[in-house]
Amino acid sequence: MRIENPVLHRAQFGGDSGDILGKYPVHAHDHTMRFNLPFPPPPREDSLSGLLGLRPFSLHLSPELEDAFEQSRRSLRLAHYRSSMILAIFLFNAFLLTDYACLPRIFRLCLTVRLGIVTPLALLFLFVAPRLGPRLRDALFAISPLPACIGVLYLSRGSTEWVAAGQVGLIIMTMYASHAMRPGFRFACVTIPLLALGDSIYLATSPLLDLPRVGLFVSLVWTAAYLSLLVCFGMEQKERSNFLLRLRIETQNAELVSVNERLARISLSDPLTGIRNRRSFNGEFRAAWDLAILKQQPLSVLMMDLDNFKDFNDRYGHALGDAVLCLVAHTLRDALRSNGDMVALYGGEEFVAILPNLPLSGAISVADRLCTAVRAASLPSADNGAPGRVTVSIGAASLVPTNKTRAAELLRAADAALYEAKSLGRDRAFPAQLEP
Repeated sequence: MRIENPVLHRAQFGGDSGDILGKYPVHAHDHTMRFNLPFPPPPREDSLSGLLGLRPFSLHLSPELEDAFEQSRRSLRLAHYRSSMILAIFLFNAFLLTDYACLPRIFRLCLTVRLGIVTPLALLFLFVAPRLGPRLRDALFAISPLPACIGVLYLSRGSTEWVAAGQVGLIIMTMYASHAMRPGFRFACVTIPLLALGDSIYLATSPLLDLPRVGLFVSLVWTAAYLSLLVCFGMEQKERSNFLLRLRIETQNAELVSVNERLARISLSDPLTGIRNRRSFNGEFRAAWDLAILKQQPLSVLMMDLDNFKDFNDRYGHALGDAVLCLVAHTLRDALRSNGDMVALYGGEEFVAILPNLPLSGAISVADRLCTAVRAASLPSADNGAPGRVTVSIGAASLVPTNKTRAAELLRAADAALYEAKSLGRDRAFPAQLEP
């Protein structure tokens, strides 16, 4: 979007008046102007459509968003995986008490499987996981339950009752892994069905089970596998949705900050001339005043007024008058020093300048230079194209502020000096004499 200015109907002036209007364009003239502020376009919804309503069963993201998504959840997933694995190791080995009570003949084998094989593998997974890339890490999360599941099936092969108990343990571990360890859905689609298929083959070849029990256990295992896949899909989809929603909120917040900064800049500048306005001057003047008190440095102010501007405006029209204001504003701004000086439109055709760390003698030198610069900016006449001039009168005031002085005194002194300059014939600078 862009700022649209009202259409200005340019009057036909003699000479080069059109060039002046073109060089110093009038940003706004009447009181009915409308600002269509340069708000950035709203964020595109293409990347959000898959998870925010248009494609509710998709987990697809663009490569850039996919990388950002993986990076954003890496530390949280690793911390969650670490805590889930530690809890799983504790619970898995807690069943040694049951093994000791119910399987005393093979208790040494139980110790070997639980503490000698499964637990070291789990600890190895914990050590390796932070050092892997996203894909390998997801694969590791998905295969983490396999050693424990195989160990349980191996230890429960002794009798029909223990085979049934092993199936219950297998289902619990499958559901726990899908809820707690949160493997990536794509890898879970491989490992969970493979686990269910391997268990089905184990049950079908077991001589301890009859066909009805095999059918019951197989149906329970595949039901648990299906539910585990649903859980994995739902959690990953929710993670991706939350990531995209958070990304959109952050983008909108950044755009809001940018728009607020632009609005602040607009509110501190004059829409006609493009220089600072009186509101901006008040803030800068207060800051310069406080700094001058802190450092005990002089602070100077110039009050400037265009000479006979009302007669000029009535004679040549508002369009050329506005162009003259823009010309003078740019001339004054360009002629100031660059070390902290600022000029603002104070009201109507009156300007004000702040000159930090400059005594009255230096302020008068700057004021004389401004008068010369404005005088040198010639304008055409609307009557016959003869060269015309615009002049400015300046009142200068300076003091070293203290906690006992008031900022308004400096402005009043500069304003009084301005009227003295006008009474002395205009087109000049006049210094104000303030009590130290």
